[in-house]
Amino acid sequence: MTSSLRNLEPRRPEPARTLAESEVLAAARAAQADVHAAEARKLAAAVQWARLHEVTDTEESATWGDSPVSISGPGAPLLAKGCIAEFAAVIGTTTNGGRAYLADAIELAHRLPAVYAEIQAGRLAAWKGRRIAGETVLLPLEAAVDLGERMAVVARKLSARATQQMIDETIAAVLPEIAQERADHHSTPRVVVDHRQVSFSGTSEIYGALEIADALDLDATLTREAEALKAAGCDASLDVRRAMALGRLARGEANVDRPVTLYVHLPADTDATAVLENPGSRLLTQAQVAAFCGNPDVRVTVKPVIDLTKTLASAGYDIPDRIKEHVELRDGTCIFPYCDRPARGSQKDHTEAWDDGGTTSTDNLGSLCQHHHNLKTHAGWNYTRVDDGVFLWRSPHGYAFLRDHDGTQDLTPELREPPRSGRRPERRTPGSPPGPARPPRGTEP
Repeated sequence: MTSSLRNLEPRRPEPARTLAESEVLAAARAAQADVHAAEARKLAAAVQWARLHEVTDTEESATWGDSPVSISGPGAPLLAKGCIAEFAAVIGTTTNGGRAYLADAIELAHRLPAVYAEIQAGRLAAWKGRRIAGETVLLPLEAAVDLGERMAVVARKLSARATQQMIDETIAAVLPEIAQERADHHSTPRVVVDHRQVSFSGTSEIYGALEIADALDLDATLTREAEALKAAGCDASLDVRRAMALGRLARGEANVDRPVTLYVHLPADTDATAVLENPGSRLLTQAQVAAFCGNPDVRVTVKPVIDLTKTLASAGYDIPDRIKEHVELRDGTCIFPYCDRPARGSQKDHTEAWDDGGTTSTDNLGSLCQHHHNLKTHAGWNYTRVDDGVFLWRSPHGYAFLRDHDGTQDLTPELREPPRSGRRPERRTPGSPPGPARPPRGTEP
């Protein structure tokens, strides 16, 4: 794939923008690089502070401030209790906030050295490293080091959601009992109607957690009832109409007879976890899957495994369901840089336009949410297929991003100078003439 990527030049968009716009983007990019560099230096200072106040002899604490405290995972050094508050004060946070920051720094430097090295090399944002560190303190030292080495390779491309999923999968494999405890805690249904502070307009807050099937059913019911209110003449916003629909539901006035579909994927290489595709590719224990399937109201449909290495094609413009399913499973999310909206139900874009000779096939389709599909169609973004499920994007000002199964990688050089003239880039000539006559849009074999 590397050689093909070198030879591939994404189409440069038209029309060219003004120099002022290019300068603004270059300045924003440089500022963001400065932020990452400053955060890396701040993290390094925290590591050095911890080393200066490391307690090696737990029996010889001269004062209360010298007494040791463990704030990171197994195998990490102990810290003198009294040093935390001063570090917290100089970085402008509470003592508890400073403790959390030092804990993450120690975790990264001592138990996730590969991830820490990526941060200090400028290849990984400090906030993402801290997100990883905050989740690994329960792991044994060997498991933490192993996870860090695996994540260091891909962490810069992973979204926050994908990062969390990779951590959860590791915890489920290494400490299944802890994974089950977490699952039980987060899956405990609860609903709170808070009347303690009614707003001036007479509203109360409602919050809680539902079983996933119930939450999806409630979401669909509120949206459907909100649309019914709109059709009846209510001109309030969608959010207001959904709130009104919840009141109708409480009074028994709403129609709730609607099926809910859950997509659960059971990997063949593990017996500990499964992935619930909607919403958000949530990780489940297989005990939770068994509980779902054991409900007498649940109808389970087992579908055959889809071979994502095969190419499926249709002679018409419209995309058959079998091809949509293939593309959705392959992509997982919208394929725009950094987007993590689900592929399921997204729009399917012909990478090479149908009118330019592109085919309706799995190797010429990508999942795009409506907003990013509009950007690609109307706002100067374009992309090229590099490999199956791998896409090279270029922004209106020529910034390049590689999107693959792991996430997004910024391919634009870190120090990018703005153009020195307002000359338009050359228009790319299509590489080949249209193929043979094709059926019109709207037809399907």
